[in-house]
Amino acid sequence: MGGEELRFTGNWFVDAGILGFLNLMEEVYGWDLEELQKRINENREKVYYGYFPLAYFYNLAPRSQENKRILSQAIKEIETFDGDKHELLELIWWKYIAQLFTNVWIRKKLEMMHEKDLKNKSGKIKDPYNDNRYVEFVKKREELLNVVLKMEGNPIKEKKCADSIKKLIGKREVIKDGNHRLTLKDFEELIKLFSESSSPLNELLEECKVKTEEAIEIHKKLEEYLMKKWKELSSNSFVEYGSEKLKNSSKFYRLPIDSSFYHNYQFFNQSKGIIEQFRAFRDVLDGKIHHISRDVSKFLPSDNEFPNVSYTKFNIKPLQKVVEYLPVYLICVDKGMIDVNYSDIGKILFYGSDLKFAYTVNRKLKEWLKTLQDKNSIFRLTWRAVIDTIVETKSSYYLENMYIIQLNRNEKGQIIIPTQQTFVKVEYLGIPKLHASIILDDQIREALNTQMPIDILDKSKNKPKDKLKWSDFKKAWLLEVFISQRPMFPVVLRHSNFYLRIGKKPLLTSSLYALAIDAELRKPMGAGIFTWEFFERPKSAVSEIKEFYNDMQMALNVIKRISGQIRGKDILPQLFSALRRHNRNAFVNTLLKALLKANDKQAVALINSYLFKHVLNNDSSWEDFALALVIGLAGGGSSGES
Repeated sequence: MGGEELRFTGNWFVDAGILGFLNLMEEVYGWDLEELQKRINENREKVYYGYFPLAYFYNLAPRSQENKRILSQAIKEIETFDGDKHELLELIWWKYIAQLFTNVWIRKKLEMMHEKDLKNKSGKIKDPYNDNRYVEFVKKREELLNVVLKMEGNPIKEKKCADSIKKLIGKREVIKDGNHRLTLKDFEELIKLFSESSSPLNELLEECKVKTEEAIEIHKKLEEYLMKKWKELSSNSFVEYGSEKLKNSSKFYRLPIDSSFYHNYQFFNQSKGIIEQFRAFRDVLDGKIHHISRDVSKFLPSDNEFPNVSYTKFNIKPLQKVVEYLPVYLICVDKGMIDVNYSDIGKILFYGSDLKFAYTVNRKLKEWLKTLQDKNSIFRLTWRAVIDTIVETKSSYYLENMYIIQLNRNEKGQIIIPTQQTFVKVEYLGIPKLHASIILDDQIREALNTQMPIDILDKSKNKPKDKLKWSDFKKAWLLEVFISQRPMFPVVLRHSNFYLRIGKKPLLTSSLYALAIDAELRKPMGAGIFTWEFFERPKSAVSEIKEFYNDMQMALNVIKRISGQIRGKDILPQLFSALRRHNRNAFVNTLLKALLKANDKQAVALINSYLFKHVLNNDSSWEDFALALVIGLAGGGSSGES
């Protein structure tokens, strides 16, 4: 009775389905990954043939207290069921899944307000409406409404019935060419007025009222008849679904299910009856879908789209030996993705190499995306969720292979165009092992998790410098710059220059850590990916960064102490200019010339030693160490706001 372990396969589409399966079961039953795995191990057939079908169709059904009650009853029955997996599926399908769609099924039948809507081009009743009593009720209701709307009273004293009803329900046209133009919604509005004995009804002719009440009575009988028919269906013994009577009415009882993501599975097909829907869904659970084609998903290519394997049909049967319930997961792909209700973003999926990791990140991301204000912040929110999870697991392995997969909306706002399921983009998020090891350090991560002001958002306001607030600044998120594998030196340089111009001190800790990390990442690395340095450097990176940070902080404090002696603020423009032009000689000469004015010889010696070690003899990252001195000359930094 044991089951397979839920784990990712390495194929993002299949894995999105596995994640969707997990999300669905958690959404409906509250089971997390551990609980779901436990239940699969205990009795996988109950999970896949009982709990899963119930959850899948409950998710497609309208949310209501009645459906919650049905769900609760079904869960109790599954828990105590002891029998064959197919008997369990039949029980759940006919007794409970059918009940979930009672109101939807009845309403769709009630919406047919004209007999002609029930017929095909040759005048025969269409299969979904092929029930004699149902057709009679629809026809009788239509005839009565036509009679009502054709009634004319005394042209001097009384309004036509049609005019009165138009006014009552607020519709411009209620009859055309002798046939009523009322929709079910219009008619329900009229029913509501009659049930409330509303005073506007006084305008109606008495005969008009009588005939309208007759039409309402027929409508109620139709509704009662449909309810009775549907209850008979769901109350039948689950072994009787194959009876000839039901086979002949299969399309009449079709489950009104739809998905904005899938339209090509048999059980979603509008032309299939309830028996065909059941069998198609059973085939999915039994794994009888073998050939990859667009019958499975628009994302998957057809056999003829594999030109390099034209000598044989490409099928997924071998894959099913590894992933037994593969078709089940394929119909859950949409549940693995997050619907972003902002602009035209559509659905997104964070995909990593491990199910538990991806599950945790997506769960956090889903919650945080509820407050999304700017679609560009998806990247930031995703990384916030990733880093949060990484900190919990203390493993950098997960950081190396990650993607954000985005699907688009069409012009109607639908997530997927049924005939053209398309990707907007697949964005690779993985970062190198070296970056991963750095970001796991709490102190460094906290320093980088800073919004660093680099300019004024709206310069047209011309706010005085002393009136500027945090919200007035355009900012760069250091953590985003780092994980995007871009150098942070330009950000710190721009931030320092900007803050000095508006009379503020640069953010000290964040600036120095950003520069120290830059210096570490710029260090030349030996050739080859299997060298000692390749494997050992990530282990020593954090300690080296902190050494660089300490050196920078020491030099910054020393030069800050003698800044007044050498008129440090006067040479800041020249030093910034040298850094922007990457002119090391100009930077060093300007600073050495200024140091000649200092009285504190010990401080000068320390600065000279720092310059010699980290600037003059450092071709790869001298700017990072030089900028630390500039921040010191400006008077040091502030803790600021992050």
